[in-house]
Amino acid sequence: MPDTALNERLQRIGLLAALVIPMLTACGGGSGDSGEPPAPPPPPAPATAVSLLAGNPISDGNQDGASKNSASFSTRVAGMALGPSGEVLIADTGNNLIRKLSANQEQVSTLTGGTGPGAFNAPTAVAVDAAGNTYVADTGNHLVRKITPAGAVTTLAGQAGVCANQDGAGTSATLCSPSSIAVDKAGSVYVAEATSRFDSSGTDPALAGRIRKITANGTVSTLVGQASQSPSNMGYGFTAYKPLLLATDSAGTLYSADSNDQVIRKYTADGQATVVSGGRFRNIRAITFDPADRLFVLDNVLDSSSTTVFGVINQPSIHRVGSDGSVTTLVRAQAACITFAVSDLCQPLAMVAKADGQLLVAERSYGRDRLNPFLQLRSYTEQGTYTVAAGPVASTGTNDAQGADARFDNPWSLAASPSGTLYVRDKGNGTIRTVQSDGVVRTLGQPGGQCASITGLSNELLSREFALATDGAGNLYTTIDSRILKMGNNTCEVVLLADLKPLMNRFLSNALTGIAADTAGNVYVSTYLGAIYKVDTKGTATLFAGSEGTVGHRDGTGQAAQFSWLGQMATDAAGNVYVVDGLYYSAKLGPSIRKITPEGVVTTLAGNPNAAPGHADGTGTAALFSVDWRESLKTASLAVDKNGNVYVSDPANSVIRKITPAGQVSTLVGQVGRKGFAAGDLPGVINRPGGIAIRDSVLYASIANAVIQVKLP
Repeated sequence: MPDTALNERLQRIGLLAALVIPMLTACGGGSGDSGEPPAPPPPPAPATAVSLLAGNPISDGNQDGASKNSASFSTRVAGMALGPSGEVLIADTGNNLIRKLSANQEQVSTLTGGTGPGAFNAPTAVAVDAAGNTYVADTGNHLVRKITPAGAVTTLAGQAGVCANQDGAGTSATLCSPSSIAVDKAGSVYVAEATSRFDSSGTDPALAGRIRKITANGTVSTLVGQASQSPSNMGYGFTAYKPLLLATDSAGTLYSADSNDQVIRKYTADGQATVVSGGRFRNIRAITFDPADRLFVLDNVLDSSSTTVFGVINQPSIHRVGSDGSVTTLVRAQAACITFAVSDLCQPLAMVAKADGQLLVAERSYGRDRLNPFLQLRSYTEQGTYTVAAGPVASTGTNDAQGADARFDNPWSLAASPSGTLYVRDKGNGTIRTVQSDGVVRTLGQPGGQCASITGLSNELLSREFALATDGAGNLYTTIDSRILKMGNNTCEVVLLADLKPLMNRFLSNALTGIAADTAGNVYVSTYLGAIYKVDTKGTATLFAGSEGTVGHRDGTGQAAQFSWLGQMATDAAGNVYVVDGLYYSAKLGPSIRKITPEGVVTTLAGNPNAAPGHADGTGTAALFSVDWRESLKTASLAVDKNGNVYVSDPANSVIRKITPAGQVSTLVGQVGRKGFAAGDLPGVINRPGGIAIRDSVLYASIANAVIQVKLP
């Protein structure tokens, strides 16, 4: 997070203390319990190394598999096309992949893409010819790529990394940000180029976008030099042109949807255009022909007849355009789109007509907190009914149930009780949930669950979103601003253990960022800028290590040590404390994991403070960490097993790392670049792990909308 971004945020909020509150919501780790018999037998080991404990693990990702149970996409799907056998090809822009939904809608697979030389860069559109060849608008690379039915990928036109408009043969020609693509029955490919620049005049024809034609033999020419006439108002005196969307009918006639001029056009072979329909569109997201050559338009329209305090209501619609240009609205989103909740057609991204005549729409959906969006593919009939073809039917919720029937909404901090219960801070629902070893989920403080009622400071314990920890007696702890709250084991009463405000810099009095407790009941808390405090069982607080407001990286004892941007914490059986340091790179101090002995001696266990965040296994400073996911201020959590191995969640790379007592770092769970969830052998596939906790030989982790378990090797 750059310094300028932080300064802007501070200006908006007014105090650094207020800034820290979101950071606290992101912290995870620890262990916790209340009101249950102590020391039951260890939980049964999972049947497989990585498995689901509770919830629905499907969110955004790049996981192949059964369309409704396993598969996931990024939430930046930009284009779809129908294959000759009824399969649907999908430009998964956010994952740089080309995906495929089988004709029976039961399986999702990856056709091609990934990392390395020749990889796609933000592909935004696909088209398929009668022979089954797939053409890709590889927008970020300024290329058009061709994929044969056997999966061979070649460059049809353009030069990688070159944004220009030179006509010519194949790769001697240049393109600039191809954004839409279509193919006719003769094998000619048409490409619309996006506008990535804008100015304050809105009169430069070069900014209006072009349509290029690539013949079957690879000759590139400019079919239309300036398609749009009306730029879009970007505000502050700037204008820009939205990219055109292309489609061809069964005769090979080219059509374009132009959101700048709000019309549908038809082109002759030499590029002459006539308007087919207009006056009813606002922000067209897709056009497609069905097998009967009927034209459908997905329009993300703003309904000026319905207003709220936020302005006009966003009500996307699916229209059918008749041969005479008439427009019939078939499906219209609910007026509740303003809430960003899961709702029909509220966040459409792309559309294609399937072989059965239904319309497949890629839609982004959200939980209540908007932090875990996911993608659904929905098949709509012309009557407006739909079924979910791929993606979760409902990934979030409040359901208290067992295993996959339970629902969370952005679970994050975890705390594993010595007596067997796992506590989960369910941020989206504003609750704390309990999960038993058999996957049964209950809500803390509600009838039917553990602690059916909570006394004392219950509202602050349950309604706030901060980290959790437990001690050896099963007492549960959390932080609220500068205060430490404790819920006693077997009492279900929440009390104030300590308020650190008198010890802290008055401008940083709300800046507690992490919490951990040892087996004896001592509590340790970290502050945003460089101090760790210790609170004993009587509530007496002392400065344990570091110094408030002194930012740096230095090993040493007590106040001689220096920290920067501290995050979550954990303790081991010997009373050592571990903390995430270098939470953000603004101070130019890379992430590391620090260790503090009971005597206050601070050392660096692993990580390089002189290196930028990254992912590299190795020993000591050879290892690199990424400990924050900046999109929603989610940060790494720590847990320690009985052998002194430290585990670090990495939501940025969707992995969990292991650090031995000697500082050897390895990637235990997950694969860098893969997102989703795949049960089975290690390393598996997981999506943005947050809170982690350990009991006996089982590691628990919260992912997007679920809690998983990992049998430690």
